[in-house]
Amino acid sequence: MGFEKIYITKKGALLAAKTLQAKKLEFDHVEIGSGALTGDAKNKTALTTKVLECGIDNVSITGETQAQITFNFKNTDANNAFYFREIGIFAIDPDTKEKVLFAYANAGDKAEYINNSITVPVQKVIDITIVVDNAANVTITLDPEAAYPTKKEMNEAIKSALSVTGKNYGIKRLITDNTLAGWTRIADSVGLNAKATKNGEKVANDFDNCYPWSDIRRCNVNPTTGHITAYYGESGYASDGSNGEVMVKIPEFWWKRERIPDDEGNVYEYIYIADYARAGYTKSEEFLVGAYLLSTTGTGDAEKAHSISGAVPKYNTTKAKYRTLAKAVGSGFGLLDYRYFLLQMLYLVEYAHYNSQSMLGNGLIAMSTGKALIAENNTNRIIISSAGAGFWVGKTICIGTSDAWNASVAADREITEITDYNNGSVSGKQIKFNGAAVNIAVNNTIWGSAQRTGGNDILGNVSGCLNDNGYHPVNYRGIEDIFGHMWQHIDGLNIKEYEGYICKDPNNYADDKFVAPYEKLGYVNAKTSDSYIKKLGYDEKYPEVALPIEVEGSSTTGVCDNYWCAEGNKIAYVGGSFGNNWTKAGFFAWNCGSVSSLSYWHYGARLLKHQ
Repeated sequence: MGFEKIYITKKGALLAAKTLQAKKLEFDHVEIGSGALTGDAKNKTALTTKVLECGIDNVSITGETQAQITFNFKNTDANNAFYFREIGIFAIDPDTKEKVLFAYANAGDKAEYINNSITVPVQKVIDITIVVDNAANVTITLDPEAAYPTKKEMNEAIKSALSVTGKNYGIKRLITDNTLAGWTRIADSVGLNAKATKNGEKVANDFDNCYPWSDIRRCNVNPTTGHITAYYGESGYASDGSNGEVMVKIPEFWWKRERIPDDEGNVYEYIYIADYARAGYTKSEEFLVGAYLLSTTGTGDAEKAHSISGAVPKYNTTKAKYRTLAKAVGSGFGLLDYRYFLLQMLYLVEYAHYNSQSMLGNGLIAMSTGKALIAENNTNRIIISSAGAGFWVGKTICIGTSDAWNASVAADREITEITDYNNGSVSGKQIKFNGAAVNIAVNNTIWGSAQRTGGNDILGNVSGCLNDNGYHPVNYRGIEDIFGHMWQHIDGLNIKEYEGYICKDPNNYADDKFVAPYEKLGYVNAKTSDSYIKKLGYDEKYPEVALPIEVEGSSTTGVCDNYWCAEGNKIAYVGGSFGNNWTKAGFFAWNCGSVSSLSYWHYGARLLKHQ
C-alpha cells in the first residue's frame, strides 16, 4: 500500500472540535475504495468509488489529542478485484447522529492491486492514528456480530497455527563470508539431506518427500489447451512430443529472501521455501518449464518451438526470434524468465550449497575436436588421430573446413561407429556418421556441437546425471541441462551499463527496453568480466532477482560460478555452455555481456508456460 498521509475532512474537523464540549465522538466504520482523488481531500464527504465497508475492531488513546483506529478487511468481501486506493473513516455526529466522513486517504498511483479470488486470500489489519481535540471523549461503535479478530488475537492465532500447520524450509549464510560455498540449514530444513545421482544409481534425498519438491514432475502439455495430459510414469506419457510438449510442473509455493543484520552488525541472508501462505512471504504461482532445451519444427512462418526428447536444440538464433518461436506454441507460452531465480532458490534451499556442479554434476560443458588426417570424397567417415572420451556412438557432431564453430562440411550429424584405423602409413580412429556423403579434406575439423535432447530421460524426475565426465547433461528435478550445454536466454531482464532492468509481464517482454513496465534494480552489477562470482545483489522490491555484484572469487568459494559482462545495452544468459572451462558453468553462471542481436552456436533457450 502507498498511503502516505491521512487528511481530516472539514466535517471531520468540526466533529473533532465537539470533543472540547464534552461530547462523545463515535467512530462507526471504515470504507475501502478504488477511486482517484480530484480536488482537495479535506473537502471530501464520501469516497469516490466505494468497494466495501469494514467494521472497526478497536480504538486506543495514544495521546491527549491522538487516537488509533484499528480495522481489517478480507479480499473475499469484495465483489471484484480492485485497486486499494481509498480509505475513509466515518464517525457519528453527536448532535445529528449523521455518519460523517471524518478522515480520508488516497494512495494514488501507489495503490495495491487486490485480487478477490478465494485461492489467493488476503487479510489486512490496519492501524490509523488520527488527531482530535480531546481524546478522552473519543469512543467507538462496534458490531457485536462481527467476526473480525483484533490484531492481538490475529497474531496469537498465527503463532498457534505455525506450530502445527505446514512446513517452512530455510537456509542462511553470512554474506561477507566468501571462504565457503555452503549454507546453514534452518527451520524445517534442519537435519535434512539432499543428494543427486552421478551415475544413474538411486540415491536418498529427504526433499523427495517435502513439498514443493515432491510435486515437481515432468508432464505432457497440450499446446492448444495448455492442459496437462499425463505425468511421467503414467500411461500415455511420451517424451517425443506425440502427447504434447514435455514440461516440468513447478507447483505453487511461498518464498522469502531477505538480509538481516545480527546484534554485532553481521549481515545474514535468509532464503525460505514454505508449503503454505505465511505473513511476509511471496506466493509463486504454478508454472511449467521446458524439460529440454528449445528445439523447433517447420520452416519460415510455420516454424515453432518445442520441448521434446531426441531433438537438436535450436542455435544461431537471436533472442527476439526465440521469443517469437516460443509464443507460436500456444497461449501462455514464452521463454524462461524471472522464474529462473525461483528455480535457483528451490535448488539452494534443497542442497544448501552454491556449487551446483559438485552437488548435481558437471553438466555438458566440455567439447572435443579432431582434425582429418586424410582426404576422401563422397564419404561418411573422417579419420582423426584419436577419439577420446569426447566422441561416442550417438553423439551429434559438425564438421568445419579448418576449425570448430562452423559446419560448412556437415551439420548436426550423428556418430554411428568408432573403430581403429590403419592403412599402413596413417593410424588413428575412424568415425562414421549418418546423412548424405561429403567430401573431407585434410585438416577438416570434427567437433561436438549441440547434442540431441533426452540424454537423461531414464532419470525422469530425479536430479543428477548418468555420466559426470563433462560431456553429458545434468538434471535438476526433471529439467535437463538446467546449466551447461547452451547459454539460456532469460526473458524480461535487460542490462544497461551494468544495471539490471526487470519486467514480469510476458506480454511486454522486449529487448533493449529500459522504461516502464521495466524497472531498474536497486544495485549495480559487477563490472569485471570473466571472473568467479563472490556475491549476488539484493533489491527489497525484487528480492528474488540475484545478479552478480562482486567477483574475483573462485570455483570452490563464494558463488563458485563465472560471470561475463560488458558496458552498453546487453541481455542476460544463464548457466554456461559446451566449450567453456568446466568450473565456469553452473546454476549461477551469468553472461551479461552480449547484445540482443547476437546469435551463435552455444546460445539457446527454454520454453516456459505461465498458468
